[in-house]
Amino acid sequence: MRLLYSRIYRALPRFYSMPSTSTVKELARKEEEGQVHLQGWVKRMERRGEFTFARVSDGLSNDEVQLVIPKDVCETVRKGDAIRASGSWKSSKGHMQTMELYVEQCKIHAKDEDASYKNWNTDKLREHAHLRVRSESFAALLRLRSRLFLETHKFFSDLDYIHIDTPSLTQNDCEGAGELFIVQDSKSKDRDEFFGKPVFLTISSQLHLEAMTSLLFVRGIPKVYTVNKAYRADVQVSSSHLSEFRMLEVETGFCENIDETCDLVESYVLHCARLLLGDKAMQQDFALLGIFSTKDHLEIVRKIAESEKFPRVPYSEAVQILKSDKKWEHSRQTMNKKNELYLAKKFGGPVFVTHYPSNQKPFYVMRDPSDSSLALSFDLLAPIVGELAGGTVREQSIEEITKRGGGDIDW
Repeated sequence: MRLLYSRIYRALPRFYSMPSTSTVKELARKEEEGQVHLQGWVKRMERRGEFTFARVSDGLSNDEVQLVIPKDVCETVRKGDAIRASGSWKSSKGHMQTMELYVEQCKIHAKDEDASYKNWNTDKLREHAHLRVRSESFAALLRLRSRLFLETHKFFSDLDYIHIDTPSLTQNDCEGAGELFIVQDSKSKDRDEFFGKPVFLTISSQLHLEAMTSLLFVRGIPKVYTVNKAYRADVQVSSSHLSEFRMLEVETGFCENIDETCDLVESYVLHCARLLLGDKAMQQDFALLGIFSTKDHLEIVRKIAESEKFPRVPYSEAVQILKSDKKWEHSRQTMNKKNELYLAKKFGGPVFVTHYPSNQKPFYVMRDPSDSSLALSFDLLAPIVGELAGGTVREQSIEEITKRGGGDIDW
């Protein structure tokens, strides 16, 4: 453990150990004059007489502050330089900002030989992963994801859910939820040699979480969740068919009706939407998403946030709407993404479709007590993405699971 901490410490840039350093976000909102310390990267600069005027950002937000650097303090400052500066934070004589940092000490930690800050397209960013943070859109996306992960943990922690770190290496295929990646030792020709049996990259943490909440055990944890990596060996690669992605998965014990699950999903989605609209920094980053967003994206989020409850429609009624509006393909037995997007548009935002036919769901899903041909299940359909979330109530009877072809579950 001591060695691990040592490695982490050495890997961090030294200037991050300075506790009194202000962030650019803090300085951009600071109106009181005083001595400050700052570190970041020069985004733009201009030389006028004996001074260099540099716009600096630290990447922790999209904010920038102006530094006034006398030539005798630092003779050469260029775009892309990583600098650490200290001096007087005072009222600006210019009209572009109210405050600026008059630099008294300045150290250049690194120089960028090719300081071009282009918003490259996504394909270019994939090819040059180390340059992604130069893209305002990608940097904004990373900050938003980080905040949403934090708020997700807060949301479920406040509801007494326990976060579980589920394994990425697994021996189960989660009832065939997707195509699997096989894990094999690079030196071995036999895929089973290293572990002694087939091992895969996980496509879902569902079974591990279910084991935590199982009512069949003497003791369990009734409320668990994870935000873990999932891997799908899908041939098609698109924004909705990724080989690697993160997935929020939640399991709740003692749940006997679909409304409880829908309430939880609805509450989480509304929480995230309202958080975004109530946080200026997140709104600024959202506006910078560019290639990762659409023009009407923020307006869609606003409509979601203003919702009191999402409509809940039985699957049979949803199909009837599609047929009446001539959007249903008679050769299909299930809804496709076009159907999902149409329903979300029809209802003006997210809509729960519930009680799918039981023959469309796995054997472990509880049947509707009033109609065994229906499963206690739902999908949350939303604009832009179609299916945003899905869930079911699990069957608790071993006899029922075995009768439906669940196989040997005597474990």
